[in-house]
Amino acid sequence: MNLNDELMLDSHTNCFLMNLGATYSFAHCFAGCSMASGHALPELDQGLARLVSSLDCDMAIQTGVMKQYGKINDTVKDLLAQKVKISQEKQEVERLQQEISNKNKELTLEIEKLRHANQELICENNRLSVKDEMLSHENKELTLELEKLKETLDERESVKGKVHFICSNGVQTRSMRNRNVQEGYGGSMVASEPKEENFTEVISNRIIAEDYERKRELTEIRKKLIEVFANMDHCRQTIRIKMMGQIDIKPFLDVAHREHPTHISKFEAAKNCSSWQLKIQNPLWHPYKNISEDGSLEEVLNDNDETLKQLKESGETIYDAVIEALKEMNEYNMSGRSVVPELWNYREGRKATVVECINLLAKKVKEHNCKKRKANPSAI
Repeated sequence: MNLNDELMLDSHTNCFLMNLGATYSFAHCFAGCSMASGHALPELDQGLARLVSSLDCDMAIQTGVMKQYGKINDTVKDLLAQKVKISQEKQEVERLQQEISNKNKELTLEIEKLRHANQELICENNRLSVKDEMLSHENKELTLELEKLKETLDERESVKGKVHFICSNGVQTRSMRNRNVQEGYGGSMVASEPKEENFTEVISNRIIAEDYERKRELTEIRKKLIEVFANMDHCRQTIRIKMMGQIDIKPFLDVAHREHPTHISKFEAAKNCSSWQLKIQNPLWHPYKNISEDGSLEEVLNDNDETLKQLKESGETIYDAVIEALKEMNEYNMSGRSVVPELWNYREGRKATVVECINLLAKKVKEHNCKKRKANPSAI
């Protein structure tokens, strides 16, 4: 029952009471007049008496009804107040349910993101395990090859020493060699004469071995430098670690911000970037073709590759980022198809040299020592 219904009920009740009161007054007045005139009939008096008695009963009943109506009216008002309160509570519950639903969606996205990241970590762990096995195998092969080279060098050094001894103690003139040949003694001497080709081969092999050793040492130095730079805070340094073969996520974020709401754009960008990262790391996908130019074969991208066509539809910036990572992966780890850390000169956009890295480390050490002396002058 609303406010209009209450007002209407009060109006009808008041009208009824007014009519009943008017009838009761008329009846009493008429009875008084009849009795005063003395001409009233007995039947009329009896009828009026019954009417008055009936009206008295009706008035008593109406008084009870009005009391009951007041109680009912108070109860209805209380129910209306409770209804308003329940409606407000219902709206608050619906709002809380909507907030909980939004939180559940966000948690679902976060769980999916964590699950995807966990899968990437598992894949990366597997790739690192395979790479470790490959490196261990290559290290064994290189060790065996180096041992063979050392044995070969030792043998050639021994031969060279013998030849040098023969040359220093058995030098002959041309006439002596001719005479020995005529007398039948020159055959062995001629056969033992050192040949220029043997010296050239020994020197060449020695140069190859030394060059191999220098390259191996340089590779070990770069590995140690990569380990050092990986543990440094170098967000503003010119030389930093760059993961060769890893796709830059920035173009994916730019596209995701334009196509998706803010709260899911990062997730969509990471999902799309990870999908293409797995594709370029798949050894079975080789979007290249060989062309002949000036008599030599050259490997170029195959524009008819279906996956490359799909990549182009994603936009120019995403296409360039994926192709750049693919080229880096083919250059640094074509067989393993995995991401490789490299020392990179970001100012010049090229691989950093060992000298540049050592100079930067020396500068860092010098700056650290200066700060240490300034912080503790008594230690100087």
